[in-house]
Parts: sequence; structure tokens; C-alpha cells
Amino acid sequence: MSRQKLGKQLLDLPKSHDILKKLTVPLKEHIQPLNQLTIKEKRAAIRLKIQEIDRSKGFNSDHSPFYDMFMREHTYLRISLTEKCNFRCLYCMPAEGVPLKPKEKMLSNEEILRLVKLFAVHGIDKVRLTGGEPTIRKDIVKIVEGIALTPGIKDVGITTNGLVLGRFLPDLKNAGLTKINISIDSLDRQKFAKMTRRDAFDKVFKSIELAREYFSKVKLNVVVMKNQNDNEIVNFVNLTKDRNLDVRFIEFMPFGGNEFDNNRFIGYREMLRQIVDMFGEDVIRLTDSPNDITKAYKIKGFKGQFGFITSMTDHFCNTCNRLRITADGNLKVCLHGNSEVSLRDRMRCGDSDSQLSEIIQLAVNNKKARHAEFRHGRAEKHAKPPNDFNRRLTLEPLITSSFLGHLSSCSLSNNHFSLFNSHFSNSHQQKHFSTFSSFAAYSTFTSPPATLTHVDTNGRAKQVDVSEKAISTRTAVARGSIVLTPEVSLQISENNIKKGDVLTVAKIASILGAKQVANLIPLCHPIRLDFVDTVFEHDIEKSQLHVTSTAKCSGNTGVEMEALTACTIALLTVYDMCKAVSQQMVLTNIRLVHKSGGKTTYNFDNENQI
Repeated sequence: MSRQKLGKQLLDLPKSHDILKKLTVPLKEHIQPLNQLTIKEKRAAIRLKIQEIDRSKGFNSDHSPFYDMFMREHTYLRISLTEKCNFRCLYCMPAEGVPLKPKEKMLSNEEILRLVKLFAVHGIDKVRLTGGEPTIRKDIVKIVEGIALTPGIKDVGITTNGLVLGRFLPDLKNAGLTKINISIDSLDRQKFAKMTRRDAFDKVFKSIELAREYFSKVKLNVVVMKNQNDNEIVNFVNLTKDRNLDVRFIEFMPFGGNEFDNNRFIGYREMLRQIVDMFGEDVIRLTDSPNDITKAYKIKGFKGQFGFITSMTDHFCNTCNRLRITADGNLKVCLHGNSEVSLRDRMRCGDSDSQLSEIIQLAVNNKKARHAEFRHGRAEKHAKPPNDFNRRLTLEPLITSSFLGHLSSCSLSNNHFSLFNSHFSNSHQQKHFSTFSSFAAYSTFTSPPATLTHVDTNGRAKQVDVSEKAISTRTAVARGSIVLTPEVSLQISENNIKKGDVLTVAKIASILGAKQVANLIPLCHPIRLDFVDTVFEHDIEKSQLHVTSTAKCSGNTGVEMEALTACTIALLTVYDMCKAVSQQMVLTNIRLVHKSGGKTTYNFDNENQI
């Protein structure tokens, strides 16, 4: 490179930096802290909102919108039609695919349309169909038509890989489809085949061109991975020159099974810098619509536009209006969360629409201010893939594993469900709608034997002989808390503790600790653990950090000590990493909340102990 050319590039650097800085100013509504309401405040706010809606519509509504505790109104429902997919994209699933649940576990047409109608009367006006790959479902045209005819639904969209879209597109448009997103991660045929593990570029691009004939705007979804397709960003932008396309660059996100690697992650500012370096001041920042998840831009004079979905580096949780239903009928209030509740099972057990509405509202009440798993471009815990049954077995304060078992069982009597409704009606006075007291109410607690098993008849210590015990899947869950100072709580939330990432280190320490139980506690048996996990719930308002640790094994002795140790080590690690800021922290309420798989089952918790 000549000195003259190098000198010109160096002179252009400050200019590009200034343009980039101007283009990446965060929106006010995305950075303002959300105000979490009490139950009383929320009820008053909802009454005002309903009155406002009634005035605008000219009638009285008996169905209030689904608001969470931060007064975010949910108007957008995404429904997965199938777990199947005819691609094997690198960022989505392993090459061998994923285990599929039987067809009878999937939602039927009638169940999908019933749920759409139910959500619509509560203010949902936009539905998007996803997968897997939704066009694999043979009855997709009928589903789209049924949704489009539902009163209150204004938009019906679909997200597809485009492989077989051409077969259905005319019928889908006639059925009422209003919006379409097509995934395409490379414009290079060989690279496309590598990223999707399918040689199908020509068919997908043909579907894009066909879609442009039916829709005024077609959105393209591009998951960007470093050293894979990050050198094609400008090429995709150039597609918008004479086509009314909306290219959305999506940050690579971690999910269970997709082999997320930070070395393959590239943030949106780095992507935008490439575009600014090419187009300079011709890059224009567009005004985002309310609840948009995309930061929108265009090149001056180009027909189309482009944008970035920045879940990892610049979240948009403050304006989130989305709810999701999985192909097997589970409601998810956050894409990156593992808490789910089965609406399918409740429908098949005969629940009325009003009962379903109450369950949905309870779930929405537990939606967090933001998906705390993702901070500063790294994952603290990955959302589990839809084929993982254990994705429902988390003890975040939505529905506990044991309680879900009762809630999802068709043997649950009407009296039991009345008890469920009664409990939650009474617990409306509690700020977070905790379900742990229900967990205790449904437990099969068994009193311990009167004699101690770890001492002989002379009172000497002995190890229990477990050789005759049956091998089974043993699970234990422990919970504990640490009361922080406000300063420590703030620094943890902002990841500013000098020793490093507190929650990640504490999580790793808890797993290591669980594996060392037999070396730490003399009479415990060495156990081959199948699973250990620790999750954190940070209550910034109260300056408290709650820890839940789960241990599992297939063996002939329980894992209670492993769960308790994991929880305790996590709390001690938090204390150690934060004690330079303040030593006025208190570890409290370390206890076992669940044990199953052995001779006895134990469930207990009391959220009001702190």
C-alpha cells in the first residue's frame, strides 16, 4: 500500500468514528430504567389503561390486556408450528438435528386457533408463525387463514428459510399473510451450504425474488458470525440499492445445543463500522417504530433499508411486547428464559378460556425487566432448545418443576385447580406472585425417621450402605440468598466488580464445589453427577441476590448435599469477589427446597423468610 493511500485512510479514521458515534446513540426508551410496580399500583395503572382503550374503541372491554409488572403491554404473539426443520444451521442446531416429540404432543390446528382467539381478546393484534421451519407443516395455509379471520388480528407474518416457500406463497397471500421474513446468511453459494449444511442457495434466493412480487417489503434475516459471513455485510447492504428489502443483521446468540463461541461473535457496532467505512455520511439512521427490535438504517438513495437486532450488546427489553408459544404448547414470556408453562395440557384437561387467561397473566407477571442471562456480550446461562424436556425444570419464580408436574397432569382434579386459583388470588398481595408456597402446598413431604442413619447403635459415625438401593434418577434443588449493600448490588448489576464477572465465576465455583462433596464431607458417597446448574435472581431494588442450585444423577443415593454445597459455594464466591467493596453482606436462608427420585420426595420453600 502506498504512503499516500495509507495516509488518507488514517485521516478518514476520526471521521468514520464520529459518524459511527452519532449513528449508535441509544434510544431514550431503551436506556431509561423500568419502574417495577406493586400489585396495587399495577391494578390502578391497568384500570386507567382500560378506560383509555374503551374510550378510543367506544365500548367497554371485559378483557384487560396482558401487562407485566413494568406496565409493558403485550400485543405480539409468536407461535412455533413445528420443531422440524429442513436446514441444520450452524447457529441453531447440531448437524444431526434434534430429537423430536411425537405428533400428538404438538398443538393441533384447533388448539392454535383457540389460543389466537384468546390472546386477541386480550389485545394481541400481531401474530408471527415460526418453527423449526413453519412451511413443513402441511396445513399452514389453513392456519394462516384461520388466524387472519380472527377478530382483532391485524397482521399475520411468517419467518421461513424459503426452501419450499414457492409452493405455498400464492395461497398464503390469499389466505391473509401480510408480512414475510426469509432467513439467508450468505450470498455465496458455497458459504451458504456450509452455514446451513444444505446446498439450497438458488432455491432460497428464488423465493426472495418471488416474495417481492407479492409483498411491498420483504425482510431478510442474516445471523452474522465472525470469520463465517462477516465479510458479506456490505454485500447484503448493496442488495437494498434497487430492491425494497429490509436486511436485518442479527447478533449470534447462545442457545442450548448451538455451540455458541465468543470467538465467533461480532457486535452490531463492529458491523455498522464496516458499512460506515464504505458509505460514510450516506448512512442514515431511521426512526424506529414503537416496540421495534431492530435499529433501522438505510443508505441515501437506496430503495431498501437495513438494521441490526442487538440482543447481546444493546438489549431492547424495555419495550418488549412479545409472548411466545412453542410447538408443543408451552408459553414463554422471554425468548432467553427457561421458564415455561403448558397451555396445551390445560386445554386438554378442559380448562375454560378464563382459566387459561389467568395462567397466562400469572406468567406475564413474572416477566423480568430484562433477560439478565445476557450482559456485555456473554451468556450466563443459555436458553434450552425446544426439544429439551428439562427446559421446564427451572426454579425461577414462575412455575416450579414439581408444581408444573401437578399443573400439567390431567389427573389434577377440579378441586386441586380451585386451590391453585385460590392460592394465586390470595397471593396477589405479594409483589412477585411467588409460586413457592404452592410448591409446598402440593408437596409429598415425608417426616424423617426417628433414628440417625449415619451412626451405629453405639453412637459411632458410619457410612450408609447404599449397595442394595435401587438405581433411579435423583434430583435435588437448594436455594439461598446473600443480602448485599446497595453499592455492591449496583456494581454486580453493571458488571463493575474489579475481580471480574461475579455471577459467571460463582456459577463455575458452584459446579466445581458440587463435584467435591465426598472430599469435603467425610460420610458422603462419591457420586457421578449427570447435571449441576446454578442460576441467579438479582433483586436490585432490595439489594439481594438469590441463588438456586440443581443437582442430578442416576444412582442409588441422593444428591441433596451436592445441591446444598453448590448453592453455598456460589454464595461464598459472591462474598469473596465483592468483599473489597463492602464486608457488610449476609448469607442467609440456605436450604433444600426439593428432593426426588429416592424413597422419599420433599418439596418446601418459603419466599417470605428474607
